[in-house]
Amino acid sequence: MPSRPSRMDSPALFWSLLLVVTLWKISAGGSLGLIFDECYYWEWSLHPQACYFDHPPLTAWMIRAGHAILGQTPLAVRFWAIVSGILLALAGRILGAEMFGPAAGNRAGILLLLAPIFAGNALLMTPDTMLMPAWAFAILFAWKGSREAASPGWWIAAGAAAGIGLLSKYTMILFYGALALLWLTSPGRRGKLFLGILLAGAASLLCFVPVLWWNSQHSWISFSHQLNHGFKNEHQTLINFQNLIDYSAFLILLVSPILGLFCFRTASTRLSDERFRFLALFFWTVVLFFGFSAAKAHIEANWPMAAFITGLIMVAGDWERYSLSWRRAAVIVLLVADLGAVAGVSYLLLPADSSISIHHLSPDTSIIKGFPGSDQVAGAVRQGLGDFQARLEEFLGPKAVAETISKRFRESGADFLCLSTYQLTGVMSFYAPDLEPVLWLPDHGRARFPWIDDRKWAGKSALVAEWPRRGPLYFNLFTDLQLPQPVQIPNIKSPLYLSLGHNYNPENVTNR
Repeated sequence: MPSRPSRMDSPALFWSLLLVVTLWKISAGGSLGLIFDECYYWEWSLHPQACYFDHPPLTAWMIRAGHAILGQTPLAVRFWAIVSGILLALAGRILGAEMFGPAAGNRAGILLLLAPIFAGNALLMTPDTMLMPAWAFAILFAWKGSREAASPGWWIAAGAAAGIGLLSKYTMILFYGALALLWLTSPGRRGKLFLGILLAGAASLLCFVPVLWWNSQHSWISFSHQLNHGFKNEHQTLINFQNLIDYSAFLILLVSPILGLFCFRTASTRLSDERFRFLALFFWTVVLFFGFSAAKAHIEANWPMAAFITGLIMVAGDWERYSLSWRRAAVIVLLVADLGAVAGVSYLLLPADSSISIHHLSPDTSIIKGFPGSDQVAGAVRQGLGDFQARLEEFLGPKAVAETISKRFRESGADFLCLSTYQLTGVMSFYAPDLEPVLWLPDHGRARFPWIDDRKWAGKSALVAEWPRRGPLYFNLFTDLQLPQPVQIPNIKSPLYLSLGHNYNPENVTNR
């Protein structure tokens, strides 16, 4: 006997949640300070290129479009991130409805709206931001194209969506890995699928031509950087089991623990159904690819997130096969995670002079003393709090740091600013825009920022600024470089280090 419809099946709930979530993101996105990566991509957007050192160009192009609409504001940087969340939810809803009916479509849209990893991705502007809706629409169009008597136009649309994804992040290529598995597992349909995939590939390649051209002019540096970034063996062992354990843990947590387990269960047990098998191919391709990478290198939590687009759509289609108690538990845990995230962001937005502001957070670990292993526990707690504080300072510190550096730069009489990290370069670019023409990053700066010609400052003086971490020191770049002096920023624990260098020698710059 089929179970009665739940509230999650309701189109009214989907549209209401879409409106509420979008309005909240507009409010939070416009008020919350930019994180380091967003500042870095802002600097990119001021100098449009066909590609960049770290990633393809779409993130910078989108930020530039937001800048044209909303000016130099955090919301301008995040405008298209918020739009991407809407597009992802709509694509998931349509695909869920196509495969499993309208009720499952509404469930899929709601899960994609509320899953923590996708909710956060659609607030902050990163290369993953536009990758997610591109991935979802490419799969939707591929499903339509794979149907009997379907127009070849669906495959061209799938390729165009995948091409947009490739302009955002190179891992979109995994879409074609999943299509290759679809071809292998579809005897009797391989001829038609091959032609469709070929059409899709041609459309994607056409979109990707600017990136190929740019890389051909820059020694293929962006491709080689990403290959080294994702597959470098960090520990010189055949398999790093700690990395794999960490990877397995956050795979379950990305979309909340119970929903994460649901994704793996459905993706493993429903393969006899063509619809689930189609979606599972895209799920397992991503999960296994990054699992292979995790055996050698540290994997960031956001890298395999695309797997859970089809993972959650599968769960939406399989929803009624789970018991009522498990479904309720999954929804409760999901809502608790979302409410916690909303509370956390709201807490970050409290004024610094508020008595309960995060700026005043300084937990006392002395209360742990007396418990077994207390020294180790206290050390771990302090380490965790330190990491937490460093992450918070991405939101809380950049503006104050930029204002301090700007003031000291003008007082120093230096000709340009020499910065220790690409993150700090982005911070200065966004929060001190008048100084953008005099910013320089010696460490890989010629690769990261090819539009800057540091040779024009030969023989000039520079204020050297280091934050959020020390180094590298550039004694070889100046005839005379003072020892760095710490400068404490109000409400920020990580000190800023400043020094003055004279007689800059650009010939000594190396891409270290």
